[in-house]
Amino acid sequence: MILQNRHIPNNHKIAGQILILLLFCTCLSFKSFAQEPLEKPLGKKAVVSLLTASPGKEVYSQYGHTAIRIYDPDQRFDLVFNYGLFDFNTPGFLFRFVKGQTDYLVGTCSYMDFLLEYQVENRAVTEQIINLTPKEKNDIWYALIKNIQPKNREYRYNFFFNNCSTKPRDIIIRFISGKVDYRWKGKFRSLRDEVHFFTNAYPWTRFGIDFALGAKADDPASLKSQQFAPNLLMESFSKAVILNDSGQVRPLVLETKYPVTVNETLNKKAGWTPGPVLVMWIVLLIVAALSFFEYKKGKKYHVLNAVLFTVAGLLGFIIAFLVLFSEHPTVDVNFLLLWLHPVHLIYALCLIIPAFRKKTADIYLSINLPFQIFALAGSLFLPQYIHPAMYPLLLCMILRSGLALFSLQKNRSHA
Repeated sequence: MILQNRHIPNNHKIAGQILILLLFCTCLSFKSFAQEPLEKPLGKKAVVSLLTASPGKEVYSQYGHTAIRIYDPDQRFDLVFNYGLFDFNTPGFLFRFVKGQTDYLVGTCSYMDFLLEYQVENRAVTEQIINLTPKEKNDIWYALIKNIQPKNREYRYNFFFNNCSTKPRDIIIRFISGKVDYRWKGKFRSLRDEVHFFTNAYPWTRFGIDFALGAKADDPASLKSQQFAPNLLMESFSKAVILNDSGQVRPLVLETKYPVTVNETLNKKAGWTPGPVLVMWIVLLIVAALSFFEYKKGKKYHVLNAVLFTVAGLLGFIIAFLVLFSEHPTVDVNFLLLWLHPVHLIYALCLIIPAFRKKTADIYLSINLPFQIFALAGSLFLPQYIHPAMYPLLLCMILRSGLALFSLQKNRSHA
């Protein structure tokens, strides 16, 4: 969740911007808020709830959001603890995010402000009241108060394993006396399958994530891993029970409420845009047509190779960087490096220099051809899902490399 740089529907734009500015200021002002009344034990009527916001349209909100509500009518406060605060304008944010070194913040805001934010965005909010003893409530309460202190509020974010959903889960489960039995294994085979579910309506987002995620994202995913998505955590809590040492069983969720629902009449259907699969097949048709004319005319379209392999080299550079330097746990093994690698950039540079072009062009492509064919065949047995839009790009490279090998053999036979 982000409390600035957020898209607001046109009919609420001005009001929404003012609201979000106020919310951001409120959430970052917890230092002055966490004083004497918050240091007291909770009253007898206090309630601890898990709040789950439905997915939004922005990239950072497509999986939803989770927060913890502490409501104490005796002390007359109603707070939401939010582990999803970040700022795109932080220096080096994108670079640090790619490296897996992004630090997020935990803050507080009022429950009504929290609900109003999602009403503006037309996103549903579900509240699950957790079935806790007075001691468990106070243990969670004091842990949250400790977390929002200035020296503790920052944490190292991880998309799958330490995010706005897993942090609330961990702090609630940690202070429950007994074992939480979810009695469920989840609904997704792998983390990639789960990502596909939440990005199904956003083909370019799905394409980009599939490009970055390596083979480990296709490993079988435990329920705990699947709970990185707020909706999965919510469903897990709804099925879970607490087992104490004496064998007694109590449901984890005492009651479920729906304080904000979606107004379907406000949902506007997005206009059609071509997806990555269609775009890449069009690229393949263009490359195939140009290759045919090149063969018929007996000319060399070095510019075509330069453009194609520059793109492949840049993509390979990104993958290599993720594999070698990123701390994200699911990107360090990526079989796309078999045919997308930074060395293509050197080849593309050589095409600009005539002396190197004559010596290296066809040889380089012919050397790469076996790796490209292996990568194509490897989609049948390598333990990594390949996005369908990647195949046309691979076929483009195979076509250009095969044509170069044919040309090389033809020149040798004439010699």
